[in-house]
Amino acid sequence: MTFIVEASKGEAKAVTVRLSAAVAIAKGRALIAEGWQVIITGPDGISYDPGEFDQLLHHGRTVSSES
Repeated sequence: MTFIVEASKGEAKAVTVRLSAAVAIAKGRALIAEGWQVIITGPDGISYDPGEFDQLLHHGRTVSSES
């Protein structure tokens, strides 16, 4: 599965791709700690704000169990 971590800070923007929800969340939280605004988009195309990051972990387990 692919998770896209999009971050912005002032005029700077960064986009990274991670293959697991846990790694995407860790990257997102690290960027937040550095003052970035972060959104993670899951493989379903839904974007998650920092308060919703834990839902990505649940989503990852659901998709894995259906495969």
